Amino acid sequence: MKTTVAAAAAAALPATAAATPAEARRWHHYHHDGFGSFLTGALLVGGIAAIAGSGGRHRAGAQDLAVRTCTGEAESRTGGRLLDIGRVANHNGYFTVEGLVENGRDAPRESFACTVRDGTIYSFRALAAAG
Repeated sequence: MKTTVAAAAAAALPATAAATPAEARRWHHYHHDGFGSFLTGALLVGGIAAIAGSGGRHRAGAQDLAVRTCTGEAESRTGGRLLDIGRVANHNGYFTVEGLVENGRDAPRESFACTVRDGTIYSFRALAAAG
């Protein structure tokens, strides 16, 4: 019985080995193209996401620059220190920063509004804060 099973397995082995390269080529053809398309698509989507993400970082960097520029100007002009940034708005690349500056405990607080683009101040005003 063992001899019969071994003989049948030995006879089937060359037939299996001969079919394996053809099957491998067929599997590679069908699956490799699918994976290549998947990989290309993933790289394309990743590239688009990276470009879109860098725009967000640029805007955040421009906003941070505007806030630093305006708060520095407010402290310089009023002689006080920054208490609060109340609002930051962006319109066509011009950032408007509004905040509050304190000159000391007994001195009145001043509110300010500053418009800046690319680190250049276009307008600045400070007013005595209400209350």
